[in-house]
Amino acid sequence: MLRSITITLAATAVLALAACGSGEDSGGTPGVAPETAKTRIERAAKVKLASEAVPDEAREQGLRASYSNAATAVKDGQIVGVFVMKDAGVADEVSDMVRGSAPKSARLIVNGEVMVVYASAGSDHARAVERAVEAL
Repeated sequence: MLRSITITLAATAVLALAACGSGEDSGGTPGVAPETAKTRIERAAKVKLASEAVPDEAREQGLRASYSNAATAVKDGQIVGVFVMKDAGVADEVSDMVRGSAPKSARLIVNGEVMVVYASAGSDHARAVERAVEAL
């Protein structure tokens, strides 16, 4: 059922990690506002995240917003992907699927409807990102 979300998350993580070399809000949905998640993760990781397109099928299955620093990952020395789902149930289901497909160097941090894929290739802000996700 959530195959499109899993493929989107895995593809974003794999492509962005490869680039390292070593959002749109649907509105009206309760829970963490995608922009709030983005801002807090940006501060923790000390990066600027850009909104990524959410395919219609993934949006229908519960992916509300997606952000990453893929364009600046090499300069940043880390890759950060933030995914905001419609609810914690969707996030749990997707995270179970993504854990098996994400690169071993990537950390998957989930709290409620927010999921972050994080990997460092230099600047390591993993603990700060984890605290920011836990605080959402």
